[in-house]
Amino acid sequence: MRPAIRSLRRAAAAALVLQACAGAQRPVARPAGDEGMVIYQVGRLSFEAPRAWEASGGPAAVHAESSDGRAFLDVRWLERRFAGERECLAQADESLAQGAADLANVRRHATSLAGRRAVAQEADRGDWHGWAYALCDGGTQYRIFLTGVSPVSGEALAALRALLASAWIGGRR
Repeated sequence: MRPAIRSLRRAAAAALVLQACAGAQRPVARPAGDEGMVIYQVGRLSFEAPRAWEASGGPAAVHAESSDGRAFLDVRWLERRFAGERECLAQADESLAQGAADLANVRRHATSLAGRRAVAQEADRGDWHGWAYALCDGGTQYRIFLTGVSPVSGEALAALRALLASAWIGGRR
């Protein structure tokens, strides 16, 4: 196994161990409009993800991995509260910039997600290609990370498109 894959798998495994130690269980999911999808909720952020992906986590974080282990999705909210959206987004941009030191072909830009202003970053690391998003709901920051082995599978790209199209803050859709 290549070092970049081992590194990403170790990071994902560490997150799962931390969740298990905290008593995390399979996250609560409800049916989505598409049979192949389910809706998860992390804090006030709801989003669709593939039903077939193995998911773990709880109300503060969801980790889902494709059956072949070649793609995964992490969605979480930070416990740290920010004074407001401006400070929250500035910190998100700074955090993505710091993380970019180990990445190649980095593209970062302002965007919107779930009806909120957000920061997006797309990059490569070894054989992996990934997308990271940070958005703010007032002083609460949410982080979304989807990555897959390059070339990224159609299943992973469909999961990314569904997530981006379905994400919303607050209430039921």
